[in-house]
Amino acid sequence: MSGSKAVLAQKGFTESARAIFDHCKDLIGAASGYVALLTETGEENEVLFLEAGGLPCNVNPELPMPIRGLCAEAYHSNKTVYHNDFMNSGWIDFMPKGHVILNNVMFAPLVINEKTVGIIGLANKVTDFNDNDAKMATGFGELAAIALQNSRNLDERIAAEQQREKVIQDLKKALSQVKQLSGLLPICSHCKKIRDDKGYWNQIEEFMHKHSDVRFSHGICQECAKKNYPDMDIYED
Repeated sequence: MSGSKAVLAQKGFTESARAIFDHCKDLIGAASGYVALLTETGEENEVLFLEAGGLPCNVNPELPMPIRGLCAEAYHSNKTVYHNDFMNSGWIDFMPKGHVILNNVMFAPLVINEKTVGIIGLANKVTDFNDNDAKMATGFGELAAIALQNSRNLDERIAAEQQREKVIQDLKKALSQVKQLSGLLPICSHCKKIRDDKGYWNQIEEFMHKHSDVRFSHGICQECAKKNYPDMDIYED
């Protein structure tokens, strides 16, 4: 129940995972452990936190944590695995120098869409791990997986809302820069000046410049060229 509450609290995943791990560790009776997530490459674990249980651990936390040994079995099988004589097993060869002593270990997977995306590691239970411990650890792994999926969904929702807000702001900015002309425009039938709402007559270029984003580039049409400049061959026949 406490683990479920950690999921429902909707905190950041690291905080939720820590609470779930603590409940799992205390209920099973382990002294050490960690929670790690699969990296994007799928080749390493990214450790969120490590509980040494009061034992010395001199491993550099910046070192990569390849997925191998017994941990790899949990990843590949999507099932909880454990070993009760770890220091005398072949798995110990995969541990870096200075790692905390591991008398016994258990790895419970975080499975999302039938793929293990993280791991809960437990170690150094006073007595041996057993199948009942494995069932409990599996349940806590499922809770952690739900918390992780919730966190990812929340991140995606926040990103989508931020993107939507950006689009809205961009549209507002664009609309604020748009000037539209509508209705009837009083225009002189001879000189083509336009009368504004104050009664003043303005050149059409000046009026359009004030009330829209239109810019004029002056030229002369063929008819006006022949009429006003008959002696100049502006347009070739």
